[in-house]
This record gives sequence, structure tokens and C-alpha cells, in this order.
Amino acid sequence: MQAIVAKARQQQNPIVNCVRSTHVDFVEDTDLKPDFLVGPETAVIFISLQFQRLHQEYLNGRVKSLGDFRNRVLLCRVDLDQPEEALEQVTLTAFHGKLSLLLAWTDAEAAAYLETLHRFQSKGAEALRSRVTQGDNRARLLEVLTTIKGVNKSDAALLASQFGSFAQITRATEKEFLRCSGIGDKKVKQLTSVLHKPFFPNG
Repeated sequence: MQAIVAKARQQQNPIVNCVRSTHVDFVEDTDLKPDFLVGPETAVIFISLQFQRLHQEYLNGRVKSLGDFRNRVLLCRVDLDQPEEALEQVTLTAFHGKLSLLLAWTDAEAAAYLETLHRFQSKGAEALRSRVTQGDNRARLLEVLTTIKGVNKSDAALLASQFGSFAQITRATEKEFLRCSGIGDKKVKQLTSVLHKPFFPNG
């Protein structure tokens, strides 16, 4: 694809004005399921945390209707001073919906992600994943865990050391969490509530 394809309503999205290395073509909203199509098999849904806080069911519906793409990406603009609650919702939606989550703290950073995804559209999933997820995986795990209310950095580090991966943490039982020194009943209940609750309440 020579250009990024976007829903017409994304013309009002400020990140589009920050895209410099390629052109963005707009099509009617009904003709495109993702917000951005950066390659034939790479679909991007965009959400800002401000919008997520106001419309909490919107993202679930978008994920349900996205369809089959080899690379499914959720691009999140972090635009709240206190993002924890909204970011927790977005993180869980991405996890359960099997989307790769990319967080951007500025419009320029979000645009750079789109440009990178477009540039690597023909490189395959592994090359794409290595490009956009470079960095310390442990640091990323700690960042995700601390979006859960009541879980601080020390708790997150303890959980990471005890279980080794996010997948293992999501499969842990209350008894297994309680074996972690410093993780009390209240935090255990919060962890199990967040990690084990159904993704789609009515599904």
C-alpha cells in the first residue's frame, strides 16, 4: 500500500497532521472497519483515554466488529493527567481482544507509530513486532500491572518475579497470589477481579 487509509472521521484527529513520511487517504466510514489501515493485513483502532472515559462501551464494540486481520493494533493516546482507570480498561480490552497495544503520550508519537507500521507492512508479523515493541519486556510488564488500581511498582515487581510473565499472572489463583509476600487480601481481590472478569459482559 502506497498510503495509509483512514476513516473519513479521522480527518479531525490531530495525529493525522503529524504524519509526515507518507500520505493519508480518507474513505467513507462504512467502507473501512479499522480507523487506519496501514497495510493489507495491519488494522489499527485508535482511542484516546479522554474518549474512553466518556464512552466506556465504545471500544468493546469496535473490537468486536474489527474482523480478521493478521496484525490487529490498538493505538491509545494517553491524554489524561490521571490515566490509571481508563488505561486499565483499554489494556484489558486489548489483551482479551488479542490486539497489540501501543501507547502514545503525544500526537507526534502516535503518528510515528502509524508511519512505522506502514513502513514495515511487508516485513511480516515478527519484524513488525520487534520494531514496535523494542525495549525491556519486564519494564512493559511492570507498566501494565501498575495500571491495576492498588498495585504499586513494588507489587508489580514482586508479581513479575514470582510468575515470570503476564500470561502466568492472568492464570494465577487467589491462593497463588496470597503466597506473594506483601500482596494482601484486598490487592488479591482486585487482581482477580480485573484479570478474571469476562471481557464482554453480555457476550
